[in-house]
Amino acid sequence: MIKSSSELVEQANKEINTISIDEAKKLHGRDDVIFIDLRDIRELDKEGRISGAMHAPRGMIEFWIDPASLYHRKEFSSGKKLVFFCAAAWRSALTVKTVKDMGLKNICHIEGGFGAWREQGGEVEQAILEQDKFSRQKKISQGLLELKQSNRLISQISFILEIDKLKQIIRQTKLLDKSRRENDAEHSWQLAMMALVLKEYAPKEMDILRVLKMLLIHDIVEIDAGDNPAFSQTSNEQQYEKEQIAAERLFGILPEETEQEFLVLWQEFEDMNSIDAVFARSMDRLQPFLHNYFNDGEMWLGYDISVAQVQKRMAVVEKASAPLHQLVQDIIEESADRGYLLS
Repeated sequence: MIKSSSELVEQANKEINTISIDEAKKLHGRDDVIFIDLRDIRELDKEGRISGAMHAPRGMIEFWIDPASLYHRKEFSSGKKLVFFCAAAWRSALTVKTVKDMGLKNICHIEGGFGAWREQGGEVEQAILEQDKFSRQKKISQGLLELKQSNRLISQISFILEIDKLKQIIRQTKLLDKSRRENDAEHSWQLAMMALVLKEYAPKEMDILRVLKMLLIHDIVEIDAGDNPAFSQTSNEQQYEKEQIAAERLFGILPEETEQEFLVLWQEFEDMNSIDAVFARSMDRLQPFLHNYFNDGEMWLGYDISVAQVQKRMAVVEKASAPLHQLVQDIIEESADRGYLLS
């Protein structure tokens, strides 16, 4: 017999601490309390948020809590009281039971979840409602048709507006001033600039225009597929499957010949089956590598990364450029000497 989800929730509620909306309101805003929002990002966009709450999707929660995980978030080892919630207190009950079993203390969840919080006058930051991709594209199309533009231009502008979402995809790499993590759009721009500046170290037969196209295109799929950080536990196969679906949807917004061009370039970058693709991928590896080193090895130290792991990840640079490969080797050696990397 398979237990029903309601039975699991009922059992969890017998073993965990549940607080009322009134109790939650008293805790909200305190410096020693963190509210944890387990809902999907689409729910946040549609329904709003509790001010100051940390977003922690339930699917990643075990990895974010585990101090040994690459995804560990410091909020979960802060010692503060953690108040979990979801839409209706089902997911939060199961989550609190799980994190309790993992050893976390001083945890609870909100009775009735976000729905009850909102109904009983809890403070809510209203999100800007996002239309789904079809209605959004329809709205764009209608607006352009009113200006008597061609279908071709409609699809091109639709794509341009869609990739604005790339600015919202946050990566693990921090800016050099350590103030925040970069987003995918910033990353892609910097890679393109790196390729222009460092092209003298590439093979003479490399086509810099094709390299630039690959670098500007390669991460667009993360709008749908999400970022897969270096040294993560997500398999390359799993990520690739998600990115393939994303590439078909996103590039499919464009006119057919542009769609096919972008798909070919994206696939070439993934397969690294050309000189252009190898140099483009080496830029993609080199940029976060430099940030990790000049940020005092902060990310490497945080995840106990070893010399061997970094050498394996940076091996593509040797195929692209001997001088850049030597730079990488010198930095790895210096990083090991400074204790940034495990031996």
